[in-house]
Amino acid sequence: MRALRFELQGESAFFKKPDVNSYAYFTYSHIHKIALYGLLGAVIGLGGYAQQYSYNQGLAKHEKDNSSKRIFPEFYEVLQHAWISIVPHGDRGYFAKKIQIFNNTVGYASLEEGGVLNVREQWLERPHWSIYIADNSGLPDGVFDRLVDFIMNSKAEFMPYLGKNDHPASITSPDLIQLDRPEREIRYIDSLRSANIAPHPRGKIRGREMQSYFKEYMPVALNEENNGYINAQLVFTNHEVDPASMSQHDLERLYMDERRTIYFI
Repeated sequence: MRALRFELQGESAFFKKPDVNSYAYFTYSHIHKIALYGLLGAVIGLGGYAQQYSYNQGLAKHEKDNSSKRIFPEFYEVLQHAWISIVPHGDRGYFAKKIQIFNNTVGYASLEEGGVLNVREQWLERPHWSIYIADNSGLPDGVFDRLVDFIMNSKAEFMPYLGKNDHPASITSPDLIQLDRPEREIRYIDSLRSANIAPHPRGKIRGREMQSYFKEYMPVALNEENNGYINAQLVFTNHEVDPASMSQHDLERLYMDERRTIYFI
C-alpha cells in the first residue's frame, strides 16, 4: 500500500482537553486524530469550524431549509475516514509539559479587580512525530494526490499549526513510500495503537530500553450533535504485544515500513 510519510514537529504544541478548565487548560499528550485532520485540511485549503459556523449562521439568518446545514467542518467531512498512523519520538514517547501563564487585559475577560484574567495553558515542549497517511479508499478521489503535491512541495493554503496558532508546525522529510503487510507474527508496535491490543503476559521489553507504557483517552471522531470529541483509549509502549488479543480489524491496520511496525487509527 502507498503512503505519505513526513516528520511533524514544533517548538511547542497545545491540544486542548475540553473537560478541565478550572485552574488551567490541559493538553493531550500527543497530536490526536482530529487535530491532525485539521492540520492536513489547512494545508490543502479545506474549511474549518469558523467556516462551518458562518455557513450555518447564514442559513439561519435567511431561514433556509435546515437540511443543507453543515453537520461537520469541511476538513472532517473530507478526511474523517482517512487512515493515519502517529509514531511518537522523544524520551520513550513522552514530551515535557510546562504551564504557561498569560494575562488577558481586554477588560471584559474577568470580573476581578482591574479586569485582568490570568490564563494558564499546559504546553508540550519540542514535540516530534512521524506521520503516515494511507492511500486507500478512506480518502475521496484526488485528495491523497493533493496532499502529496502540497506536502512534498512545501505548499500550504493556510498556516499549519499544532493545536493553536501560537504553535507553528514544521513539516519536513516528506516521502511517498510503499508499505508492506507483516510477513510474520508481530511482537512490537512502534506507533500509537488501540488499547484493545494487550501486552503479552510473559512478553519482553524491546532491546535494552527501560519499560514504558503510555495510555490516554484521545479523540478519534466527532459526534453529529455538537461536533464534540468521541474518544478511544490509545497506547504507546515498548512492551511485547499479545497476538491473541488482536482482532481482524487490528490485523488489517498493521503495516511495515522497513523495520518499523505501524498501526493505522
